[in-house]
Amino acid sequence: MINTKAIVQVLVLSGLLCWFSDACAWGREGHKVVAIIAEGKLTPRARAEVTAILNVEGETSISQIASWADDVRTTEPDLPSHAVRIPFAADAYDPDRDCAKKRECVIKAIDDVERTLGDSRSSPESKVRALKFLVHYVGDIHQPLHTIKETGAMSVEVDGKAYKLHKVWDTLSVRNFHMSPQAIAVSLTRKGGAVVQGTPVKWAEETHQIAKNYVYHGDERLAASDSMSIQPDYLDAIRPVVEGRLYAAGVRLAGELNRIFGAEYH
Repeated sequence: MINTKAIVQVLVLSGLLCWFSDACAWGREGHKVVAIIAEGKLTPRARAEVTAILNVEGETSISQIASWADDVRTTEPDLPSHAVRIPFAADAYDPDRDCAKKRECVIKAIDDVERTLGDSRSSPESKVRALKFLVHYVGDIHQPLHTIKETGAMSVEVDGKAYKLHKVWDTLSVRNFHMSPQAIAVSLTRKGGAVVQGTPVKWAEETHQIAKNYVYHGDERLAASDSMSIQPDYLDAIRPVVEGRLYAAGVRLAGELNRIFGAEYH
């Protein structure tokens, strides 16, 4: 018998974890946007493979499982980090410095789940799990405050209310579109733009530069402060950057899935 009350408690606690620790990059809306963009760019072969994996648990779309990795954080606390904490002063990722702690970073985590997805010996269950993580991790690594040590824990004021800067970027920034995830994804896809596929390391370094030079204006002291003053139109001002991050994440997620399922993965 399914314990509905227990399931609700887990989901509530997961949400509270995101709220109090600023642990979750992009809210559910943002992760759905990334997944929907990616689905529209899958090759027929990749789409068939992804659909077969999803069908193991009765799902039909990666947008349905885009936030699963956040939901299990309370029940599986030793999972890899959804971030990579590159120091403010650094310009490049150093695995010994940035991904050598007890919990591996998101860069290493992406590599691990991609290997599982591309291995013909992987069980259907492990492939479902790997797909769920990959969809989420690729979104996370494109959120600027998930690629820098200074996580955006300072307080800012938006419409007279206090928020953590991290929450402004991961949730309020997407809600400020005043559109459904589907509508946002369609709009961004129509707008398009050049996106270099690159690698998870390059994505992290690119996103880190945005955090360092755009979010924090190149000011390390500001990044380490307890509060930050932002303009009343801040959400509108950062919208082009948020659009670019969401779109790049969707394109690159599709690129990874097309690559994994287009040829033998090494």
